[in-house]
Amino acid sequence: MTDTASMGEQIRFHVGDTIYEQDSASDGVYMILDGQVEIWRHEGDTGHHIASLGGGELLGEVSVIERKNHSVTAKASKVTTALFISAEAFRKSFSDPLVRHVVHTLATRLRSSYAIKEAIEGSTELKAHHFKSSKPTIEGLSRVVADKLLTFVELTEFPFTIGNVASRDGHCVISPLSLKVPLKGVSELADNHFEIVRRDGALWVRDLGAPQGTLVNGEKLGKYTLKATAKLKVGRNQVVAGGPDSPVRFLISIPPAEDIDLG
Repeated sequence: MTDTASMGEQIRFHVGDTIYEQDSASDGVYMILDGQVEIWRHEGDTGHHIASLGGGELLGEVSVIERKNHSVTAKASKVTTALFISAEAFRKSFSDPLVRHVVHTLATRLRSSYAIKEAIEGSTELKAHHFKSSKPTIEGLSRVVADKLLTFVELTEFPFTIGNVASRDGHCVISPLSLKVPLKGVSELADNHFEIVRRDGALWVRDLGAPQGTLVNGEKLGKYTLKATAKLKVGRNQVVAGGPDSPVRFLISIPPAEDIDLG
């Protein structure tokens, strides 16, 4: 049996630490020993949360095998300990039993990535969308939000309020009834900006009188418009705090009716 401790160096990452950036050079593979890592793909200012990985899973093996730069960004969403194995050492280990774990991990991730790619491109959004939970979820769609939130949040209690907050450590403040994103100096997100409510078996977004209003799938909500609420559709919903050019964007995902669990 392989002694993994002798294969590389153990590294500890704190919450919010970047393990590697998209498009950066690949110099090795990380085996997660404990903790949680979020995988993100950025297209301009838009972020796509690909997966959450935990103990026993590998990071960066595809880039090492293909000798290419990283195609995604990896960030720790919990305190994480990982074993770093250099690219050279990893390639030499192909005769080792660890390879079977690599092949299994790679095949599983590639199968998942095909569905995610189709969902991002919008060709078969409803069928291909990768739902992370049987419950509705909210995550950052723009990089400014994703860098603070890091992962997705399950929506289990309502009304659920989203707003701005002062945070010493720079991380989001999450409770069962609210998500507060520390965006100092970003006026588009008010302290209590919008909320998600449950009504008639569906979920709705309600603007809470934020000065710059709220956009839900392109529809304007606010105290100076005729509407303050908008119904969320099954699948992907884009909610923007502020106007069309606001950097504060969220993705709210609603599973199909047969799968949804509103708690």
